[in-house]
Formats: sequence, structure tokens, C-alpha cells
Amino acid sequence: MEKTTTIFHVDGRQQTLDVHEASRLIDAGRAGAGKGWSFHKPPPLNWERETPKYRVTRDMRPAERARYRFEPPFGTILDSGVWQYGTRAYKAGEIIETTAWPHPSFMPLTYGAERVLEFFNTRMKSRLTTSPWFGDSLRLDDGLTGAPIVSAAPPQLKQMDLRPAS
Repeated sequence: MEKTTTIFHVDGRQQTLDVHEASRLIDAGRAGAGKGWSFHKPPPLNWERETPKYRVTRDMRPAERARYRFEPPFGTILDSGVWQYGTRAYKAGEIIETTAWPHPSFMPLTYGAERVLEFFNTRMKSRLTTSPWFGDSLRLDDGLTGAPIVSAAPPQLKQMDLRPAS
């Protein structure tokens, strides 16, 4: 019995192939032929412009002070039934759309929500902005995730002594 797998192309196509054939196509993509194929499904188009949707997993109430909604995320949560960015009480099972940081217990329902929740749960809260939303799209940045700054210096050439050795 042959094992099969599904591979995905960046343009949205997908194929179900023999595992070995799929592996050959993916590896060929690295060398230049058959580019764009991957074992991982590509993200939906414009996912960073869609407002993330979540399912509330337990009853939530807003933070006791309204000003907390305008501050960076709390580093520690003392009461798991409080959502810092909540504007009202939420019932378990309720579906919400928000441009604010989610509560760590929320269940993501969209690709963007998955990315936001994963980012939120793995980063140092004190480094985060007050919202992952910037302008009309998501920006997941904690100030530490940028590309490293590399300074290139030209090589230093040394003079060659071409005289014969005595």
C-alpha cells in the first residue's frame, strides 16, 4: 500500500501524491525546479487585513479599571476570568471579533487569530504594543523580531612583497 500526502502551491493549487514523489517535488523547489510547492498549506490571501475571530472558552468580564484597555498587556494575569481588553461581560461559547490582544484562553477561529494568539502567548508581554492592529492590518512585532543589523566591511588588502628571497 502506497502512502500519499498532499502538497500545496503558493498560488493555491494542491496535489495528493505518493510521499516519495511529493518529497522529490518539494526538494526540487529548493534547487530551483518546481518552485512554490510545500507540505504546509499557505496562509489565506489578505489574512493580515481580516479582523481576528475567537471563541470565548469561559465566562469573561472586563478589567476593573477601564484605563487598562489602553495599556500594554499585563505581564501576569491574577484572575483568569478577566480579559484586560474586554468592554463588557462575555459568555463562554460566544464568538467575538477584535483588534485587541486576545485572552490567552480564547480559541482562534481564523488564520489571523491563530497567528495573533500564538504570537501573544510566546512573547514577553512588556514588549508588546497596546494592540496587534496597526492602521488597517495586523503587525506582529515586539521590537525584538526584526532582521539583525549586519555591518559589512570591505576586506583589508595587504601589500605583497614580490622580491625574490635572499
